[in-house]
Amino acid sequence: MITNPAIDDYVSGLVPERSPLLTRLEQEAAAENIPIVQLPSAQVMRMLLLLHRPTAILEVGTAIGYSTIWLAEAAPEARIVTMDIDEDRLGRARTNIAEAGVSERVEILLRDATLGLPDSYQFDCLFIDAAKGQYRAFLDLYLPLLREGGLVISDNVLFRGLVATPEEATKRQRPMVEKLHAYNTLLMEHPELETTMIPVGDGLAVSLKKKKSDKTLESEV
Repeated sequence: MITNPAIDDYVSGLVPERSPLLTRLEQEAAAENIPIVQLPSAQVMRMLLLLHRPTAILEVGTAIGYSTIWLAEAAPEARIVTMDIDEDRLGRARTNIAEAGVSERVEILLRDATLGLPDSYQFDCLFIDAAKGQYRAFLDLYLPLLREGGLVISDNVLFRGLVATPEEATKRQRPMVEKLHAYNTLLMEHPELETTMIPVGDGLAVSLKKKKSDKTLESEV
């Protein structure tokens, strides 16, 4: 946990009741140890999308479709491309997304996200929630497909708080923690992005892709 458990429980308890489908998926994920976006983070994402109103979203990491449904409900005008390498979970995601009634707006790809996508794909929101050690690769691949003014939302960037206390990471965790720390630093220093870190859930990074006019002004200062 990166937050006070009592505070986390309190915030989670204030989140409005979800649909029976989302509630069931939360229970399945907990029972089967399937990683899904934590409820406080999902609520923050919902608010960001309600404000930003994207029309095209790329989700890197589908799992069983839980966050895909959140994205679809928060951005009812958006088309969503979501990809995952796990065929079994992706099959479950297809079923869940169909049950949610949003299949017509969601393109589901069985694909290794490190392979990228053609330039014909363009998005105004990018949600990264797949292999944590590959976040830098995902950003390099998909930031060029993000329109100016678009959002990048990265989940799990604080990884149980271990990015702040790497000495507490196990030997197995340490390489991933180091990569996440490097990724967070990259986000904060990236010339094309304006980023803030939100200590909610397991840590959200929210980045705005700067417009060319913004970058020109910065270079003149």
